[in-house]
Amino acid sequence: MIRIVADKEFNPWEELRPMASEFTLDSKIVLDESLDDGSATDVVHGRYDGTFKTASKMWRDTFNAMSEALCILDTDFRIVQSNRAMMELLNQPEAEIIGKPCWEIIHGSDRPIENCPCLRVKKHRRRQTLQLEIGDRHFEVAVDPRFDEKGRIAGYIHIMADITARKKSETALREARHTLVTILDSIDATIYVADMQTHDILFMNRHMKETFAGDFTGQKCWRAFHHKNAICEECTNAKLLDDQGSPTGACVWEGYNAITNRWYVNYDRAIRWIDGRHVHLQVATDITEIKALEQERLHTEAQLRQAQKMEAIGTLAGGIAHDFNNILSAILGYSELALDDALHDRASPNYIREILKAGGRARDLVYQILTFSRQTETEAKPILVQPIVKEALKLLRASLPSTIAISGNTQCDAIVEADPIQIHQVIMNLCTNAGHAMRPTGGTLEVNLSKKNLSGDFTDQQPAALPGEYLKISVSDTGPGIDRDILDRIFDPYFTTKEKGEGTGMGLAVVQGIVQNCRGFVTVETHTGKGTCFNVYLPIIQMDEPVQTKVDAVVPGGHEHILFVDDEPPLADLSKQILERMGYSVTIKTSSLEALELFKSNPDAFDLVISDMTMPHMTGDILTLKLKEVHPGIPVIICTGYSEKVTQEMIDRLKIRALIMKPIIRDELLQTVRQILDEGKKK
Repeated sequence: MIRIVADKEFNPWEELRPMASEFTLDSKIVLDESLDDGSATDVVHGRYDGTFKTASKMWRDTFNAMSEALCILDTDFRIVQSNRAMMELLNQPEAEIIGKPCWEIIHGSDRPIENCPCLRVKKHRRRQTLQLEIGDRHFEVAVDPRFDEKGRIAGYIHIMADITARKKSETALREARHTLVTILDSIDATIYVADMQTHDILFMNRHMKETFAGDFTGQKCWRAFHHKNAICEECTNAKLLDDQGSPTGACVWEGYNAITNRWYVNYDRAIRWIDGRHVHLQVATDITEIKALEQERLHTEAQLRQAQKMEAIGTLAGGIAHDFNNILSAILGYSELALDDALHDRASPNYIREILKAGGRARDLVYQILTFSRQTETEAKPILVQPIVKEALKLLRASLPSTIAISGNTQCDAIVEADPIQIHQVIMNLCTNAGHAMRPTGGTLEVNLSKKNLSGDFTDQQPAALPGEYLKISVSDTGPGIDRDILDRIFDPYFTTKEKGEGTGMGLAVVQGIVQNCRGFVTVETHTGKGTCFNVYLPIIQMDEPVQTKVDAVVPGGHEHILFVDDEPPLADLSKQILERMGYSVTIKTSSLEALELFKSNPDAFDLVISDMTMPHMTGDILTLKLKEVHPGIPVIICTGYSEKVTQEMIDRLKIRALIMKPIIRDELLQTVRQILDEGKKK
């Protein structure tokens, strides 16, 4: 047997056993702890090449080089050996800590601390850990058991790793998260984050939890926030990343949520989540009140526009009455002459032509008044402005005093996208103001239409205006001009220089609003004592197809049976004669109730029903509904002078085939009847 004596540098003894394999001796090597003379080589019998000493030094250098504070304990938890990091941590030399219990040296305690990992490792025979705070430093303590050849615990290895930096990072991260969540929770907007692939909710702020009455983290966003069974149609995920998978920026959209019964403006974007993936962030602001205010504003504006229309109608009332009196004088006068000729067996076609001409003027005047005063939603479409200007000037001519002359050039074929009723209102407002300015002294009202190609230098001075080709509508007067002190206020609502009762001050405000909605702008030029010129610029649009000119065609008659219903006997009889002269068989009824009973008795006897809209007992729309309950396929034409009940929704719902405006014109009536009957034959 060869006996090796290890000096004090070789502790613990267990660490030396593997080193025995470095010896090249055949005899059994025994580690003898009884000798302590410091010279192991004196008692080694046989050849020893120094490997033992070399391994010992390597082990010691490695032990001291470890950054963790490490010590080796015996079975009673006394320190057998410690590395340099442990001595620096405790600020004590190794000689003062060897042989003392670890809790005395590390904690200054005469007994193990609460939840001591040493006691736990003794019980469970496996690694135990504990986080420990010493001063302003944090450590993670790990204690491992050491076993002998028989599996018995021979001691422990006690490791203390400094985790102060990690703890500070974790604290900073927690504080940053707490600050971020506090900020997000303080925002009165619904904020959430969801996975872009699975749509699982990853985060909800306080306001969103309160709005939707719960924390739905982990659930599908489309189910939690919309009560849907599949991905929302309006989901913006596909818009938030480009083809390379990079965020595209914010996607802003308005939407209504049926769960909260609120309107929101949503700001969606893709952001990088803590694990590196892109997620969907939505910040939604409640705009329900704003929407309500917007609707109220639009309603108020519509009322103001209507009030201003009626103000203009009031201004024109005298002229309208004058024009109507002239028309009625012509109708009555020529009718008397025609009747006198008929009584004396004379025929005077010219008198009849004059009556028809006067009737046409009256019809046009009524149409202009109804068009101007009608309360309808604006409908922008390609229009020629020239005929609208001519109609407005015809209406104005009768209302302006003879001391005001009207001149200008309206020959322009420019097409703009606008609502014709609103353009009519613009012309009427500007011309009425011009007439008012010249009322005391007279003068000239000049209206000109022209095309203008505007450069960027000009349009840059106008908000939202773009360079391009514009229609310029100029309305000028030779009045006193506008005072420079009030020039900046003339477009303000309710601002007026007129006497009380002469105007609401909405005229120019309405003009500016209409023009801006058409993507145009208004300028004004004025010179004291020389007059004022308002210039309206509207963008010209190009039409792919030219405007088709209407060609009058010969209208064929027919032999079908028509039921004509009107509570005015003269109108019913007149229509009957017009239709019968073209070969039709006509039954007239002046009572809608009698007409319904007649139809019920023999519905197949009639090919077409023509009914007035406004009648006592049963209006035309109700009669149509009752007729179709009896015979769903019967075609119906409605005649009306003016009724707010006649809407496109009503026409579509009742499947009314055509609408004829009163007064009824013979050719229009015959063309409409023939068209409807022919369409029925094709089905």
